[in-house]
Amino acid sequence: MSPVMTARNGFQILSNLIFGRAKNTGARGLNMPSTAIKRVATAALIAISTAAASATGRDKPPQFLTVPVLGLRVPLEGINVEPLPEDVRIKCPQLYDDQRYTAHMWIFGRAKDAASSYYVLAGYYKRSNPGPGRQKYEIAKQGTVFTVTGDKCGGDGADETFWLHDPNADSDGNVPDRVLKMLAVDLAARTVRAFGGRDRLVLELKAQRVDFEALPPELRKAFNPYFEPKR
Repeated sequence: MSPVMTARNGFQILSNLIFGRAKNTGARGLNMPSTAIKRVATAALIAISTAAASATGRDKPPQFLTVPVLGLRVPLEGINVEPLPEDVRIKCPQLYDDQRYTAHMWIFGRAKDAASSYYVLAGYYKRSNPGPGRQKYEIAKQGTVFTVTGDKCGGDGADETFWLHDPNADSDGNVPDRVLKMLAVDLAARTVRAFGGRDRLVLELKAQRVDFEALPPELRKAFNPYFEPKR
């Protein structure tokens, strides 16, 4: 994918966030799309989500967030997870407010290198004027990873980001493996904290039937220290 996102790419990122679409292997675009592109993407998203409205039934604020990649639900009330700062959110075209919706995001992983800051996010979108048959709230089911470089911001689905190992990541806009490892370690620590400790997390993994062995290798390695037998 070229550094400049097309309307289709902008729509795909939003769809990944809300509907958990299948992963692709395209590179992440960091350049901010035009307002027109964003509106086209948002309009397409809302049109599709209308068809799913009767199935999701969300007229009230969500009570749970979904941990990126793991798919674990964690109660939103009193959650011990840092919200995404406004000065970061407004840099991201997929997240800043417009006349149609507002994004509410929390940080489940963060890393930084010399050029960029990286965020693993989970949250939901609130429509300003949902209209007949449209739901007011939509949960970002799969989470996303955003890369912020200066004033530029772009993102892809969290699942596809952790599975994509691009040897040319530094030059084509994908997240380098060294950063994925840092994000995985931080995501593990924040997830354990969000559930109030290792024991509760283990119980929820079993109760929600999360297949730990199916996770990307960086995440399995990052969580392993928390699952080792207590001494």
